Amino acid sequence: MPYRNPEQKRKWEREHREQRNAQRRMRRLEGKNGFNARNPAPDPILAQKPKSGWKGIVGLAVGLGVVLLAVLSGVTVPDAGSRGPLPNLRG
Repeated sequence: MPYRNPEQKRKWEREHREQRNAQRRMRRLEGKNGFNARNPAPDPILAQKPKSGWKGIVGLAVGLGVVLLAVLSGVTVPDAGSRGPLPNLRG
């Protein structure tokens, strides 16, 4: 709360002191009891929900489409023997 007038800020703090103190007390009590309503634990049944596999199916379809496109366009795969013998890297 960036007030330009410090007097207005002090006035607001005086008027809302009880509310702010009550909030602090509640936070302190939540910490002592171990109860925190703001971050509830996830439901274990919902956490076990099976995930859909549509992304895998789409990925497989795209992969097969690329291979099929390469075959139909006549892309040739170079033969390992067409490059000649491997160079001798030992000096």
